[in-house]
Amino acid sequence: MVAPLSSEGTGQHIQFIVRVHQAYMTYQHLLAIWQAADSLGYDGASLYDLLAAPCLECWTTLTMLTMETRRICAIPMVLSNTYRHPAVLAKMAATLDIVSGGRLVLGLGAGGSQRDHEASGIPWRPLQERLVQLEDGIQLLRFLWSGQEGPFKSRSYGTVEGSGFPQPIQPGGPPILVGGHGERYVLRTVARVADLCNIGFDLSPVQWQRYKQMLERVACEEGRTPAAIRLTHNATVILGSSTEMIQTQVERYAQMQGLSAEAAKQRLAHALVGTPEQCVARLQAYVTLGIRTFFLVFPDLPDLDSLMLFAAKVLPAFRSGRP
Repeated sequence: MVAPLSSEGTGQHIQFIVRVHQAYMTYQHLLAIWQAADSLGYDGASLYDLLAAPCLECWTTLTMLTMETRRICAIPMVLSNTYRHPAVLAKMAATLDIVSGGRLVLGLGAGGSQRDHEASGIPWRPLQERLVQLEDGIQLLRFLWSGQEGPFKSRSYGTVEGSGFPQPIQPGGPPILVGGHGERYVLRTVARVADLCNIGFDLSPVQWQRYKQMLERVACEEGRTPAAIRLTHNATVILGSSTEMIQTQVERYAQMQGLSAEAAKQRLAHALVGTPEQCVARLQAYVTLGIRTFFLVFPDLPDLDSLMLFAAKVLPAFRSGRP
């Protein structure tokens, strides 16, 4: 039994989101995952946004799954800003926020896959251009959600009048998460316009300490309070009750990823690999740094065994003292 670990005094409930990469999964697979997450005590679930991948489209499926759950937040991780005009997305997001009872966190990125763009016939622009468009798009989203009448003039999207937009349930609209790679540039965008920061994958506490310091400095330069930007961490979860079980899952992960045993070991160096007690200890190192939201990738999905084991043995350690 894992000893309770209180989040009391942190000022924020510690959130665990099931991050789903839905390639080759059917809608029935996804429905089972989302409904399990909803009933097991997770705080949210996500889908990714790739057009050329063999998967169901992110937003349509996300909307359907949100209607089939009662409690969890829906989070696209992340929508490519280049795939949908912000005026269209503003109405989509406001509508889903209303019909879900305010259960949307809007994940957005500058478009991270050149291959996906080119395979879909969508122009691939330089990173700096895409980051400018992302910032402009987020500012336009917030204007349209505010209920103000235009015109709103944008560098990237011209003039928008702003009429005809429903008001989201959440004041000011859904929280906006900005995710991506190329941390040096993404952190500046996060500091300017995001509510939540999502960068990298399986980062070590040492890496996070450096990024946190960078983000705090840049946020102050941009005139924002660093505490207003919530840090989120992406973690691969390979959980087992015995050394043998864990080793078998690591070998299966290496095979699925096409990696050698040594390459898999290096990739998973800072992942949540181990027994429930070991995972709790690793998570606490990130909580100590101020991270309160964890996006969990379970490589064995759509099988639900790891999802259920984490909920039974790890989640309770972070639920004592829940507000």
